[in-house]
Amino acid sequence: MKAITFLGATTAHETTYVLDDGREHTAPFFGVALARFVPDLTMRVFVTKEAREKHFERFQALVEDYVDDVQPVDIPDGSNDAELWKVFQKVVEAVEPEESVIFDITHGYRSLPFLSFLSAAYLRTVKRVRLEAVYYGNFEARDKSVTPNRAPVIDLTRFVELLDWMIGADRFVRFGDARDLAQLLNAQHERIKPDPRITDKIAMSAWTNSPLRHTANHLTRASRALRLVRPAEAMDASERIRAQLPEAVQLSQDLARPFTLLSQHVLNSFAPIALSEAEQKRDPYRTLRVERALIGWYLERNQTFQAVALAREWLISWIMVQVGMAEELMDKDARWKAERAIGKQVQRLQAKIADERRDDEGLPDVANIANIADIAQLFNQLGDLRNDLMHAGKRKGALASDRVEQQVQKLWRELQALTKEITPLRAASTGEGDGAV
Repeated sequence: MKAITFLGATTAHETTYVLDDGREHTAPFFGVALARFVPDLTMRVFVTKEAREKHFERFQALVEDYVDDVQPVDIPDGSNDAELWKVFQKVVEAVEPEESVIFDITHGYRSLPFLSFLSAAYLRTVKRVRLEAVYYGNFEARDKSVTPNRAPVIDLTRFVELLDWMIGADRFVRFGDARDLAQLLNAQHERIKPDPRITDKIAMSAWTNSPLRHTANHLTRASRALRLVRPAEAMDASERIRAQLPEAVQLSQDLARPFTLLSQHVLNSFAPIALSEAEQKRDPYRTLRVERALIGWYLERNQTFQAVALAREWLISWIMVQVGMAEELMDKDARWKAERAIGKQVQRLQAKIADERRDDEGLPDVANIANIADIAQLFNQLGDLRNDLMHAGKRKGALASDRVEQQVQKLWRELQALTKEITPLRAASTGEGDGAV
């Protein structure tokens, strides 16, 4: 394991550094205590010219019996932007890919502790290092009533992990992808796993069925279903998140504090598209309303392909509801008939077939749907745009990417305007049904 430590040029004071677990060691530098706390370390000691001349020889003498490989790394003072970048580069170069690393920022000078935090985060991502700890011997909070003074050692690793939460939150906010957040929640859940050798079945079951774990699983499930355009599954997973999130937040107060700050935003994002599987089966009209909201949800997050794919299928469902086929929305043959019926309206609109209905036998009658000509045109345009996207633009007349986005927004506005009513025609004429949205 490698330790990255910094030496400043200020006066060194004999201090007893105390870990959370009660271990302690008295030394003029925390790096010396660290060498006692953690066996088999190698050390890279970052020093300015003044710090090297003033302290390194003494530091090396104090750790050489405990550390096989201790090397100084010369750095500038960090007094300007260019020098700070040099320090950052030196830290990055001092660590090999996938090494286990401890950062000691106790004696860092000026902005070096902050730079160390950024270096640690960068190395975790770029070189996939295993960050074992970020230690700070809090000399300012020392107990001055005893000699030598006693200083608590703070492990700041969780604050480096805050950057992971920030990245996960950004990915969720911009793309609606909660997989990173789910992984972070699972990692926190694993940290409190009881030892099965000394834990009874009830306690183990409570850990296994923790709301924290279930929420993480539902976040993963919702993200996957949304990514693969599985609206029924996405809505059900979103409802489970909505129902379980408050309890998970209570449990995560100490384990995953960043998640508690994000929880309301997560809840607000999933609530509009949340509907349980049971409710979807019970109320097809409400299902259709929530599914239409999901199209807008996709567009807000620039998921154009998913929005177009769902919009075309949603319009078929809407037509089925209009002609009294609400109970058959998941029936393949029924959907084919509805698609065939609206397809014939498209052909008539384009004058490709005569206005005859002899071959319409067995198909639902869509002619009485309000604005059917506009609906047919919208259906045709959605289908054409979907094919354009499915074929990766490899056809004559394919739209440029900016035109695709413009066209999607235009069709989305038309779909909202033309499908305000979600109720069967026969119910609309008698005042029955669940009305309009």
